[in-house]
Amino acid sequence: MAWTFTCRPLAVSDAGAAPASDADGGSDASACIVDTSAGLHSVSCDGFVYDVNIPEACVSCVCGLIADVHGLSMNGQMEDNNTNLRALGERYGYIVVQPNANPAPPVSSWTPSTDDPKVFAFIQLAAQTLHADPKRLHMTGFSEGGYMTYRFLCDHADFFASVAPAAGAGCSFGGDAGMWGSASIPAREIPVLAVNGTKDALVNFTNVAIPQRDTVIAGWQMSGGTMIAGDNTFQRLRYTSPSGNVFEFIQHDYSSVQSLTKGHCFPGSNDLDGGVSGQVFGFACQPPNSFVWGDEVMKFFLAHPAP
Repeated sequence: MAWTFTCRPLAVSDAGAAPASDADGGSDASACIVDTSAGLHSVSCDGFVYDVNIPEACVSCVCGLIADVHGLSMNGQMEDNNTNLRALGERYGYIVVQPNANPAPPVSSWTPSTDDPKVFAFIQLAAQTLHADPKRLHMTGFSEGGYMTYRFLCDHADFFASVAPAAGAGCSFGGDAGMWGSASIPAREIPVLAVNGTKDALVNFTNVAIPQRDTVIAGWQMSGGTMIAGDNTFQRLRYTSPSGNVFEFIQHDYSSVQSLTKGHCFPGSNDLDGGVSGQVFGFACQPPNSFVWGDEVMKFFLAHPAP
């Protein structure tokens, strides 16, 4: 990636995005983040623990912020061992926030009705407290985290610059949301990069991933489906709305090293057996892979700040 982080020194006017309040459906968490020094912090807030990585440059410079949300049976550390976003954030000037679901792995899981408001409130708080650039606020997530990312696309599109859900669904654009979705209609169009495995054993490609793709395309009246990258193992298609907004959809044929989840995996991850992060089993796609998901997420966010 050729993009280089350029420091814009923090000024008094850099207030960041507005924090959440009880009126937003979240809770008053204004006292949670007390240490804003560089490094990886474990922040307890309203019943959850968040891994917050603050690059050295972001102590004195205005940086972006990425929320990176794990899936079932995982935690923030396991998510990062598959996305590498903390290291990428250090390189490109992004604070990275990785929430940890309750209870602890291997039974960690998100409950949308109670957890979504708290997670969003913390993301808002981190953006405000750490003076993040309001034009560079992004979200990604895998599996249950991918579902949350889609819900936040539906519910909070006015907050994020762009999002990148992986192996998920859940933004119904006013349709039947189901247990894991949102029926809201996005407040505005924002760029979306999505990935799903054709062999996914947990998020069925035909019955879940494709209908979610088609819902976004129909909701924003998109045309195209132009292949912008691909080989015999994956395809990356770009759809474009009349306003010029993009939805990019990657489908891949990879599978993990174990048979339970099959194509429910992170392309390009090095955590093949889960041993690096202590997972019950690995969510990495078995190599060779033609792209690295974490790298593609970062490139997409760099290319798509808010106007």
